[in-house]
Amino acid sequence: MSLRLKAIAILQQHGEPVTYRDLTDLLWAAHPELKQHHFELYKTEKKAREELRIRLGTFVKDFPSIFSATMGDGRVLVGLAAPDESSIEEIESDEEEAGDSGIKPSVYWYTFPAYQLEAGPYPIKLGRGNNPLARIRSQVTAMPEQPVVLGTHQHDDPANLERALHSILSLRGRRKEDAPGTEWFLTTPLEIEALIKTVLG
Repeated sequence: MSLRLKAIAILQQHGEPVTYRDLTDLLWAAHPELKQHHFELYKTEKKAREELRIRLGTFVKDFPSIFSATMGDGRVLVGLAAPDESSIEEIESDEEEAGDSGIKPSVYWYTFPAYQLEAGPYPIKLGRGNNPLARIRSQVTAMPEQPVVLGTHQHDDPANLERALHSILSLRGRRKEDAPGTEWFLTTPLEIEALIKTVLG
């Protein structure tokens, strides 16, 4: 189990937001091997706490649908942002995919034959994953037809690239409001490819 999933489990069990220091103590108490690893890696408790605080802070920043951070009595309190099961399953799926050798994180976009048009915008799902094809397969098992993978783009920071693309498409009024989730847009493969070039310069 990854550190992210360990932190989620601890916060679920605790039930209330905690300080980063308390979250560190709870993680180390529940996983002594993790504490031993951090002490061996960073040599001092102070450095181990600092490095773990940085990693936990990154999780809070990168996964706002999972983690929350609020101020209380002048301290930052970390909790869960009422995550739904699909959000946690997404993290679990990403981490399983990460073990696949030779495959790099990517953004991807796909549709279904029933939606696809030769010209003009149509419903396209724009997402990200460590293994895009495996990610797509895991999402469409309940659908009556196979997806059409329209494109992928490898990037070391797919979360921020996906966020930028979603934001621009939303500002352009392209989000498909009646679709489940927030990743469906009325767009075209050419528009997505042009946006990636614009965002990445």
